Amino acid sequence: MKVKYSVIPFIPVAIVMSVFKLMGIFGLDGNGLFLGMNKMGLTYTVIGIGLGLFVLCILINLFDRKTAPVYPVRKNYPAAAFAVLSGILIIASAVTKFMNTTANSEYYFMTIACLIFAIPAGLALVLMARTHFVGKSNISTVSMLFIFPALWGCAELVSEFLVATKVSISATDLTALFCYIFITLFMFSCAMVLSRIQGRNPVKACFIYGLPAIAISVAEGLGVICTSLVEGIDVSQILMGIEFIVISLYALSFILEMTIKSYTKDEIEIIDGMPEDNDEDVYANKYTDTSDYDDLVMSHNPIDYEEPDDEAASEFIESMGDIDDFILGYNRDEYSDNGSGPVATDDSPIVLNTAEGVTKSSSSNDSKESLSEIDQILQDLENKK
Repeated sequence: MKVKYSVIPFIPVAIVMSVFKLMGIFGLDGNGLFLGMNKMGLTYTVIGIGLGLFVLCILINLFDRKTAPVYPVRKNYPAAAFAVLSGILIIASAVTKFMNTTANSEYYFMTIACLIFAIPAGLALVLMARTHFVGKSNISTVSMLFIFPALWGCAELVSEFLVATKVSISATDLTALFCYIFITLFMFSCAMVLSRIQGRNPVKACFIYGLPAIAISVAEGLGVICTSLVEGIDVSQILMGIEFIVISLYALSFILEMTIKSYTKDEIEIIDGMPEDNDEDVYANKYTDTSDYDDLVMSHNPIDYEEPDDEAASEFIESMGDIDDFILGYNRDEYSDNGSGPVATDDSPIVLNTAEGVTKSSSSNDSKESLSEIDQILQDLENKK
């Protein structure tokens, strides 16, 4: 993996950039020069060296054809700690700037916008810290929040640009502007890696944008803190300087992890989670095809089904008319026309429902005759069968 070789030139470049930034504060001679450059010249030298490192990382990346576009995150406790600190500092810095900005300020609404993006960005960094602590990529819907650090960087970039263009560029320190540019690009690529989004190789993008971001941010952070201590303590400036340094340490710890443990394209296989459109029918039929066990499905066969003989059924019902009192408990011929109740006769029993049960009154002769008729009817039924 050739992209990891970009760490080699990064180390001396980052040191030189930090030294130049500090020399612009403490190393100027009586004429206000260091190596023939004034403070603003040293500032633009630092920016130029950072851009040179960026170009060098791009050139190294062009010769790298083997780095895998995804990276399975491992446990990285330093990265987790620095991510939490970065989230806290981002929120604290945004709140401090908001409290120091008055309502009639020129960039008041931009300060509010930065605060709005800073809060979810800080929370997202805490969730990203959990990913580093557990050592497992987060591919759930929670990973959508990982985009907020990049959005916060965009808001701060716009705010810094508005401040920088208020006066002449030649008299303005644009180092913070380039810090936010590279931090935003790194955070976006980092979110893709933590969420296992393939993209256009976000692993290499972390090296391309992350290393210049670290070098420039460390130099700017040290410069802002030292300037604030020399010229007068400004809490918001000190918080911003610490914020730059801590974010740089987070990026450095994660990039070092990928430098040691990242994979090449030959060592890892990327499997898409969903089949192609033309394969959907194949996958569906694989689990719904029942042709091999259709004979196990139970249903009636219409060929073997015979409609009942209505005429035979009617004859059977008519033949049972003489013994309906035996089957139903009453004689239909003995009910009144209006169906209100039984009609008493000398030949038929009356059935009365009482609380104690069912009581029947009849003569023994009538019972014997009824039994004889029943036996005769049953005999006729047997003969018909």
